Amino acid sequence: MPHDQFPSPAHTHPIWLYILVGAVVTGLAIWGVIAYRGHKDTKAANSKAQQLQDEFEAARLPTYPDTDEVGRTLGTDGGAVCDTPETLGKSFVTLQLSNGAGGPGQRPVRVAAQTLKGELLIIKTYCPEKLSEFQKFADNFNYAEVVRR
Repeated sequence: MPHDQFPSPAHTHPIWLYILVGAVVTGLAIWGVIAYRGHKDTKAANSKAQQLQDEFEAARLPTYPDTDEVGRTLGTDGGAVCDTPETLGKSFVTLQLSNGAGGPGQRPVRVAAQTLKGELLIIKTYCPEKLSEFQKFADNFNYAEVVRR
């Protein structure tokens, strides 16, 4: 019986549908290649990362082993560090400058002045317009005298 046979592929989908899908995919691929600006951003991010590495070295802070990783993390605009240094950044820094206990046992501690220097250098390199406010925040800490060689 004719109705028991499977229809041929030519009868299920018209050829124009395949041509249309192919044209859309090709158009999107061409647009993606033209619109891609990742290489330019990567070079700018690596340049900023190298500048930050130089700042760390000049401040006698430990540098990162891979500048590319710093560039990927902070990008060209400082990423999360520069997004909200006045709120989220301060909260994380304050939390990290404690004795490590949880709950009622958690107490602030005196830290070395070098502790916040890295954060300040990141802000100075990536978002200098926010540096003065974060500097005021950092100046409020009671730092300990620590010998570091």
